[in-house]
Amino acid sequence: MNCEFFFKNAYVKDSLAILAGCILTFAFAPFSFYLLAVISPACLLILLKNLTPKRAFFRAWAYGLGFFGGSVYWVYISIHFYGNTSPLLAGFITSVFIAFLAIFPGLTGYFFNRYFSKNDTYAYIFAFPAIWVIVEWIRSNIFTGFPWVLLGTSQVHSPIAGFAPIAGVYAVSLLVLVTAGLCVDLLYHRRLRNIFFIFLIWGLGFGLQFIAWTKPVGAPVQVSLIQGNIPQDIHWSYESLIPTLKRYQQLTDQHWDSKIIIWPENAIPIPLQNATNFIDFMTENAAKHQATIIAGIPVKHETDDTYYNAIITFGNDSGFYLKHRLVPFGEYTPFVGLLKGVLDRFQIPMSNMVPGVGIPKPLIAHGLKIAPFICYEIAFPEQVLQRDGDIDMLLTVSNDAWFGQSIALAQHLEMAQMRALEMGRPVLFVSNTGITAIIRPNGKIQSEAPPDQIYVLTDKVQTVNGKTPWQRYGMDPAWIMIILFLFYAITSQRKKKSE
Repeated sequence: MNCEFFFKNAYVKDSLAILAGCILTFAFAPFSFYLLAVISPACLLILLKNLTPKRAFFRAWAYGLGFFGGSVYWVYISIHFYGNTSPLLAGFITSVFIAFLAIFPGLTGYFFNRYFSKNDTYAYIFAFPAIWVIVEWIRSNIFTGFPWVLLGTSQVHSPIAGFAPIAGVYAVSLLVLVTAGLCVDLLYHRRLRNIFFIFLIWGLGFGLQFIAWTKPVGAPVQVSLIQGNIPQDIHWSYESLIPTLKRYQQLTDQHWDSKIIIWPENAIPIPLQNATNFIDFMTENAAKHQATIIAGIPVKHETDDTYYNAIITFGNDSGFYLKHRLVPFGEYTPFVGLLKGVLDRFQIPMSNMVPGVGIPKPLIAHGLKIAPFICYEIAFPEQVLQRDGDIDMLLTVSNDAWFGQSIALAQHLEMAQMRALEMGRPVLFVSNTGITAIIRPNGKIQSEAPPDQIYVLTDKVQTVNGKTPWQRYGMDPAWIMIILFLFYAITSQRKKKSE
């Protein structure tokens, strides 16, 4: 059966690849049509048939243009509106960034068509998923890494999410792609047994969701997450400093009945060294009420003019965390020696933050151990991975005002939901303008603040203990699956050639 599209023109098919990539955007939040994560890669598989490796790279790259163009367009908002660059330059930088990210799907298309038969069942079901996930993992780690919109993240609300606590988001990506391969193979070869395997994978995932890998421990603790809603264009201005500090003080004063009160990333918009009077004042008030405040603040380096992006705790407890994964061009300038002349010429501001080093320790608040992360650190599954079973909850503070009112806010929250699933722990997600939320260990939203409002989200959080399989074994199960998939695909390929 000929299952090719009726269109024979290669450029039409390239356009269809772009469209298929765009469609994948809607699998992720805020749309969450998670079945599109199966349909879109299946379309790409069909469009890759009978192509040379070079042509397959270009078509899959076009697919990547559609996907990343639809899912990370908001980079333009950060660069233009808040990075003070011209629309033309911001558009150029955003386009280059999207074109670069599209290389990764392009590599998937190239290696799949270079080494595997395009009409082989094992190639569809095993080789294509394995190559996609390997490339996805490389994208998450190469240079500084960009693990945004990993395919498995789109499955937070789907039955297949049950595999996340076992082997992490990459394994979920793998099984979604296996489903896509089974669908394509069913289309080409009419193997009805594929329907059984599809229902087996998704049914097993659904059943796994009923397993509680971690158990509740102790009484729930009341927390207050403060969404200050400070506009980004005045966040760092000297004139807004006192009103900003007063806002957080007044909102905090209304919620001393909470044992843990959390302010978002850089809620205190001056270096720690210059904020000692204000922090001492708030520390005294918090200690009187036996409460702990956790707040984002920049910390000046001891020896030069660079800064850390930090979280500090004060009041009934004290501690700090320094951000390890910095945002390129947002918090630091990569290759500054090579790019300084270009940046100066176009008047692009250079950031001067440095990452924290060493193994971070959990923050202690009200006797609880909290694993802290700042902004897009929560997107890195292996960084969030904590093998300490005594961690009570996860915390991420952010300032998503950089993204405007784009889909990035919902995407960011969706990644935090996936981390909650993987770790089997509640996540406190605190943002300056939203989305501020409390996430249950099963990845579901417990409570949520309305975005773009001054709001204090107060709720009780049930802490847990124990370890998920992901916590115990990390990436090992996913890598074993990938190796086995490639082995089966290569064996099938050789057998087919010998016959």
